[in-house]
Amino acid sequence: MVRTYHICGCYYTTGPPTSAWGYAPRTYLPQVELKSHSTILSTSSRTVLTQTFSNPSSTKGIKTLRYTFPLYDGVSVVDFECTIGDRKIHGVVKEKEKARAVFQEAVDQGQQAGLLEQLPDASDVFTTTVGNVPPSAKIVINITYLGELKNDAEVDGIRFTIPTKIAPRYGSYPGQLAYSAADAAQASKGMEIIVDASMPEGSFIKAMQSPSHRLAVSIGTLSSAPNAEPRLNQASASLTLGSTELDSDFVLQVLNKDTGSPKAMLERHPMIPNQRALAVSLVPRFSLPQARPEIVFVVDRSGSMRDKIPTLVSALRIFLKSLPVGVMFNICSFGSSYSFLWQKSKTYDQSSLDVALAHVQSFGSDYGGTNMYQPIEATINNRYGDLPLEVVFLTDGQVTDQELLFNLLNRMVGESKAPIRFFTLGIGSQTSHALLEGVARAGNGFSQSVKEGEKLDRKVVRMLKGALTPHVSDYSLEVRYKEEEGEDFELVDKIEECLNLDVLAAPSKEDEEDRPNSQPISLFDANADPDKDENPGNDEDGQKRYSHLPTLSSPKILQAPNRIPPLFSFIRTSVYLLLSPETIKKTPKSVILKASSQHGPLQIEIPVQVMETPGETIHQLAAKKAVQELEEGRGWIFSAKDQATGSLLKDKMPGQFPQMVEREAVKLGVQFQVGGKFCSFVAVEANDKKADKEGDLAMEDTLGYEFLDVSNQTINAKTPHDMPSIRAANAQKSPPRFQMMSTASTQSTNNDRRSFPQRHSTRSQPSSNNFAVQWMPQSGQAQQDTAEEPMEALISLQTFEGPWGWTPELFEILGITEEAARHGFDKAGVAMTEKNLLATSIVICFFRIKLASEEETWELVLDKAVNWIENQAAEESRSAMMATAEKLVQSI
Repeated sequence: MVRTYHICGCYYTTGPPTSAWGYAPRTYLPQVELKSHSTILSTSSRTVLTQTFSNPSSTKGIKTLRYTFPLYDGVSVVDFECTIGDRKIHGVVKEKEKARAVFQEAVDQGQQAGLLEQLPDASDVFTTTVGNVPPSAKIVINITYLGELKNDAEVDGIRFTIPTKIAPRYGSYPGQLAYSAADAAQASKGMEIIVDASMPEGSFIKAMQSPSHRLAVSIGTLSSAPNAEPRLNQASASLTLGSTELDSDFVLQVLNKDTGSPKAMLERHPMIPNQRALAVSLVPRFSLPQARPEIVFVVDRSGSMRDKIPTLVSALRIFLKSLPVGVMFNICSFGSSYSFLWQKSKTYDQSSLDVALAHVQSFGSDYGGTNMYQPIEATINNRYGDLPLEVVFLTDGQVTDQELLFNLLNRMVGESKAPIRFFTLGIGSQTSHALLEGVARAGNGFSQSVKEGEKLDRKVVRMLKGALTPHVSDYSLEVRYKEEEGEDFELVDKIEECLNLDVLAAPSKEDEEDRPNSQPISLFDANADPDKDENPGNDEDGQKRYSHLPTLSSPKILQAPNRIPPLFSFIRTSVYLLLSPETIKKTPKSVILKASSQHGPLQIEIPVQVMETPGETIHQLAAKKAVQELEEGRGWIFSAKDQATGSLLKDKMPGQFPQMVEREAVKLGVQFQVGGKFCSFVAVEANDKKADKEGDLAMEDTLGYEFLDVSNQTINAKTPHDMPSIRAANAQKSPPRFQMMSTASTQSTNNDRRSFPQRHSTRSQPSSNNFAVQWMPQSGQAQQDTAEEPMEALISLQTFEGPWGWTPELFEILGITEEAARHGFDKAGVAMTEKNLLATSIVICFFRIKLASEEETWELVLDKAVNWIENQAAEESRSAMMATAEKLVQSI
């Protein structure tokens, strides 16, 4: 395993991958202009990130341009806008595979298009892909995202972070990130950062400061109105030198009065009637007698910690010196391997403290790579069963197998309900916030970060106080509503009661009533066509792919996080409620947060403030929090029960449950327009206007210029991002030759079969086309190395959703030239605007006519293609297209 230093850079590829699993050669644009304008509003932030690129060539376009960049873990991307030359296009959220298909279709048609995706295994890394960039064109991309504000325990203020570099990751990353390279060293000239802060009335701002960069600060005014009358609840900060090189995260601390006062804000959705969202936020201040648990410090001593060892040793010395008498403690060092200071935790006394301090003083970055799973699993398995376990995890967080780690903690902490908590302290300027925050969420603790040289005493002490807080795991929320005049009772919604749901595995009642039940279905109907598929209908946002799953009623109140995490003094906690239109129509009066402890009940009632103007901010923050939990293997659906049986859905339907989790995440993402692991933003011209499909010709046909990126790789499910595929690797080799050996003339099919969904069947209508398919290897090529048949070759080119692309590879296998195909469709009056449709229609006819004897093998492959075409084209245009495709295939 190697440590890969990934880069933020704007690039295009210039050829196929150098090996089957290598990366395609990349050319990075010389400059990328980045601007970030953030507005801090009470407990959340809104940031507009502007990325500006330009095509350096005045004669050639760029077919596919990509830029990979970091965002802070958990932010909610809510808007995506691309301006390419003089065209501006807006993004909408769709299921990720649907978004890719829409993007690729637009690019194939010569339209400008944009795609914003979260990398599947790194929730803090995103990729922007832009298609069809004209020569000398300027590209401006605006990405708007929302984020929760963390409390900085060191200064008792707000900590706001803008990642500027993708953290190095230990391991083989299964995505599009690549090693740093010399040609990318100047990929960016820096980043301009402006942050405005606007707090509620009465909450004046004391200071804005940064432990990472020099700032110019203006207290009293905002950057948008520098000459306005000063107000103490406003401030603005910008970088002193105008921009920062992308070498470390930008960190801002805002110190203001009443930062952590309990708040409950109700927002009405501007477009969904009676849809409301409630945000509850507080920085708790309460005191319970300290517990005496077992505390284990799990410490990263891998090679990446080399320049962070002094900070690590300093933090551990404070931790060890601050432990109370009576606790059990231990130290686990890890890297490629791991070891414990003692086989079992020791009682904290002078002797054990001296041994531990001497051990820490000898620390070096001498443990090799970064494997976290085994030491964490060993720490949990090695615990004393009669004591709560508190794990303090100190690392720079540079690892790729996050999901495995989260699943381990979900199982050993969340599902077991054992008294175990994880607290993470990120050390360094390039920490992986996705890992640190994710471990803390799954481990029922909290996370803090510290840069090299940053003061950390209070953070360490407050993290230790959190570890010594007694375990309280039954926090719950209730919503109380305003009483109407004359009512003698109070309405209360209890959140946990909203997770008993209706599960319908059968058709709905209305469907049952419409079905003619009086007549049984014959088991032998001569008129029935078992091969005929039902038309799935239009799939605008990609959710039809889940139509085979049992339907599930949504909870009328969705809480995120589903299980309220433990509360710790001085650490901000935010909980969101999505109040569906089915909830009580009255206005919430207050929310009650309560729990029980061995020292007595805990409770706080927070009055609800109703926001005057409808909005989507709280809705989108709530949706993102709910989606993030589902992505990490937790969330409301894991606690949902079948109302009929009382059993957990995950136990009742274990085979379908993972797809049900994904479906619910997609549903939330599409409804509230937030991106994530399962949803992406796609911006195409059709989003902003009705596309003139008859008048728009492909870019290469109308503009007459070539592309810099000659490989023109396709974005699809088989090759996510630009992860090299076997198909791309094979493009370097001498392509196989296919020869169709016909022993009799082919006969055309009946005209009534040119439309979908009819299909030729060798069982009901034997083929009259007597021919053989022979594959002819290149001279000097061994027969055993070239055994791929035309059918397998065609299937390998099919994209996930079902279509084939109009590519040279395809036409070589079919045995027809692109020019002949183009001429055939032009002669028949079929427009060349939908090339993927035309290519797919040819392949369908090729399978049905030339490979009819293999139908048992290809019929399901063709079903996907047929369904895709039916969703894309009207019946009349399908008939003309298929008639032409049949003639082309018959001429082969």
